[in-house]
Amino acid sequence: MSLLETRNLGRSFGGIKAVQDVSLAVEEGEIFSIIGPNGAGKTTLFNLISRVYDADAGRVFLAGRDITRIAPHRVAALGVARTFQNIELFERSTVLDNLLVGRHCRGHAAPLSELLFTQANRRSEIAHRDMVEQIIDLLDLQAHRDSLVGGLAYGTRKVVEIGRALAAEPRLVLLDEPSSGLNAEETEDMSFWIRDIRDDLGITVVMIEHDMRLVDLVSDRVMALDRGTVVATGAPQQIMVDPRVVETYLGE
Repeated sequence: MSLLETRNLGRSFGGIKAVQDVSLAVEEGEIFSIIGPNGAGKTTLFNLISRVYDADAGRVFLAGRDITRIAPHRVAALGVARTFQNIELFERSTVLDNLLVGRHCRGHAAPLSELLFTQANRRSEIAHRDMVEQIIDLLDLQAHRDSLVGGLAYGTRKVVEIGRALAAEPRLVLLDEPSSGLNAEETEDMSFWIRDIRDDLGITVVMIEHDMRLVDLVSDRVMALDRGTVVATGAPQQIMVDPRVVETYLGE
């Protein structure tokens, strides 16, 4: 059974078919990349999987469970976390506080126990902070843990956003252009972190990415989209030389 599966997924905006009949299957422990030109429907596909948008057609399954119509706020609790193309962080809060926001879906204390800060609540708070500290160590954010996010370099903020997604303890993380705006050295660091997310944390990764070097470095399989439809799916080396991908994305 695949961890993530979509069957004939579709979404239109007016007369524009942003996603058309998209079927994919991502296995547990896989790093699966989605490529395609601007406007290919990649982020729309992420928005359908994470329930930001309702699908017009098709189904989304997580570990065999149909999540096509579940409430959007339940997605994180089921084990799906994501990042965004445009960084969405609390810039006037510290790195530590931003990461703790990611623990919200794992908190189950009653309001009264939080108000009284009971022993059980204290244990829960310690567990949340322990998890966040592990992520800080994994992503080499120790030097920034108490810094305000608004004062950090763009590349560091990208890493913080990934850290916040990981703080939710997902089974599946959706990374929307993680190398966007990064220089060559930062992109290489990102490749190590993406592999560590899979290898050290056991989290399956689905990634939208334009940097083909990063795609080649980390991906087990790649799916190419164009105008909302699947052009090809396969190993990175196959996709790079697929004539349809070369024509629609890489150029002649």
